[in-house]
Amino acid sequence: MKIYPFRASYPNAELISSADSFFSSVSKEYINYKNAGFFIDSKKKALFIYRIQGIKVYTGIIAANDISDLEQNKILGHENTITEKEQAMLSLMMLRKSMIKPVLLAHIPSQEIDDFKRKYISENKAAYFFKLSNPAERHTFWAIDNKDDINQVKSLFKKNISKAYIADGHHRASITARLVRSNYLHDQDDHSHPGLLCAFFPFTDLTIYDFNRVITLPVQMSSIRFMAQLSEYCNIMVSSKALKPVAKNQLTLFLNQEWFILEWKQVILDQYKDRTVVLDVDLFNDCILKNILEISDIKSATEIKYVEGVSGLESLMYAARSPGSAAFCLFPVAKEDVIRISDEGEVLPPKSTWFEPRMKNGMIIKEF
Repeated sequence: MKIYPFRASYPNAELISSADSFFSSVSKEYINYKNAGFFIDSKKKALFIYRIQGIKVYTGIIAANDISDLEQNKILGHENTITEKEQAMLSLMMLRKSMIKPVLLAHIPSQEIDDFKRKYISENKAAYFFKLSNPAERHTFWAIDNKDDINQVKSLFKKNISKAYIADGHHRASITARLVRSNYLHDQDDHSHPGLLCAFFPFTDLTIYDFNRVITLPVQMSSIRFMAQLSEYCNIMVSSKALKPVAKNQLTLFLNQEWFILEWKQVILDQYKDRTVVLDVDLFNDCILKNILEISDIKSATEIKYVEGVSGLESLMYAARSPGSAAFCLFPVAKEDVIRISDEGEVLPPKSTWFEPRMKNGMIIKEF
């Protein structure tokens, strides 16, 4: 990976009385906040160590990344971008002339990089931090602005990280690279290597949660009929309690205030045996959405609501509180499957993964 230091802009903590309110509104109000003096421009180029401490601890490195890595498929995505979303992101980028949140990249763990982060944190004072209450998290940034330290990190990345995988920010990466390449945005740090704002986390410091679905059944389809058709694809068992699936090829279903455990029948799995990777979400889309419910355009279907697994089963049950709603809980996609699909140039179905940590808009800015 070709990474570079950059001149960061970050919020002035003295002007922020409510971090939760500020960071929840900064996406819409960034330009007003910037003009009003809510952000501090750093004087020196730096890389940053970034730690998020909540239920879990995640530690990564924020840097400007040469867009050539994206063009040469050293930065790989696992989902397609959506045209309407790209247009909205393009408009925001042109107005802001800034990236207000890094692209979240996952990489194969490197002991040398982990050792550097650990040592640097123990020996240096944090540049700034913010505490949030919802969720309860502490976001801390250490600036790496010494030339020798910067060169060491650049060398470690060049040596140890040959590929990185987009966990969050496909649209930001695509649009930023496109605008910089077309000279609509000019990198203020160095024209020779215009950079994406990226946060690199090892896969060991990322968590992939389930991304679940609540389906509104057609008016003409009773619950009994739906379960009967479902039994053609799955073995169905009644559960006495709310639960998530415990293994791949298993789902759980909440319907009419009852929980069920579903397992794909072997005859169904055999139909996909020629595929390198078969995900539960692929089977769910093919068998349940398309075959049973006759939903062909999944991306635009209004019958489907998506509920991130990190919010828990109570949120899923609440989303399925209406009669005729069926809530499906899917087993999380394995990191190995994300890597394999990305390496082969394939994509996951929409809303397949929910990565943690979730970074906040406005905590660190890269201007163009």
